[in-house]
Amino acid sequence: MKILYVIPSLDYGRAAGQLALLAADLHHRGFTVCVAVIGGDGPMGRHLRQAGVPVEFLGWERLVDPAPVWRLRRLLTAFRPTILHVWKPLALRMVGLLSGWGGAGLVVSRPWPPTRLPSVSLVDRCLLRRARAVIVGSGAEWQLVRRTGVAADRVVIIPPGVAPTSEETPAEALPQGQHVLAVGPLEVRKGFRDAIWALDILRFPHPDLHLSLIGEGPDRPRLEAFAQTTRTHQYVHFLGRQARLGSWLRRADIVWVPSLGPTGVQTALEAMAAGRPVVASRWPELAELMTDGETGFLVPPGDKAMLARRTHRLLREPQLARQVGESARQRARDCFPAAKMTAAHGELYLKIAA
Repeated sequence: MKILYVIPSLDYGRAAGQLALLAADLHHRGFTVCVAVIGGDGPMGRHLRQAGVPVEFLGWERLVDPAPVWRLRRLLTAFRPTILHVWKPLALRMVGLLSGWGGAGLVVSRPWPPTRLPSVSLVDRCLLRRARAVIVGSGAEWQLVRRTGVAADRVVIIPPGVAPTSEETPAEALPQGQHVLAVGPLEVRKGFRDAIWALDILRFPHPDLHLSLIGEGPDRPRLEAFAQTTRTHQYVHFLGRQARLGSWLRRADIVWVPSLGPTGVQTALEAMAAGRPVVASRWPELAELMTDGETGFLVPPGDKAMLARRTHRLLREPQLARQVGESARQRARDCFPAAKMTAAHGELYLKIAA
């Protein structure tokens, strides 16, 4: 059984996080695995290399660039996968440019951002219908994929998984005080500008509160300028990409997922596994992870005042924060174990190959 994964990047996010867990586990279980990355490296690349999983970079650098397509074709010819598993729209479209897949069964995960369903092109819909399986993580995603015309028996729900956090210590110390952490590419859709705004509100009752942002992206200059405007720049820390995410999560008092779209599942899951209370935007994918008020708090997307209010309550009531964090840890362990997610993928691959 040979599995070739194709993904745009190994930066923070649900796709790269789930792929890293999956590829590493299947590699140890005797599957022959290879990961093809369209763009650049990222924090999940370290995890794959430590697990001994081969990673090939296709070197995509500009919008119109045929070279990565030829590299992918050569990799397909040399590797001869049983399963070709692609993640996200860019990977699906690149595979669609090839004349064939060498007999490999096509599996698709995260085929598009759910908020962009109305604009899914006819080409994307045709490619999805050629897939042997389209994997989704929730009932909400299942409904969206079905609306594109994919047969019900080819849409498979496999909830995301998360591994226990490591005990590593961060290389650098955080300033004294209380800390809120947010993780992900610095992009508008992540809602980090709202996070800085909420921090500005919270600094009146909590003057020692800090916000740390882990990740890089095109929105960083705008975020830095906004922190200067709100005079919170001394309390907003841009930490860049960090390979040892679990240790940073464990040191945070609260984790924010203030997404303006249905993103942030991976960060929420990893924070829950670390026993941290999470305050997240109320999107269906996130609402399926946690119970509001028990294993985390959900707020309307873009509602900065409510984000600040829920955070203020957790900071003011440490016992409640510990209770919510421990309940979140138990839910992550019981409902979203990485082993269950990887086993479900392995069974699906074997079924398709048969």
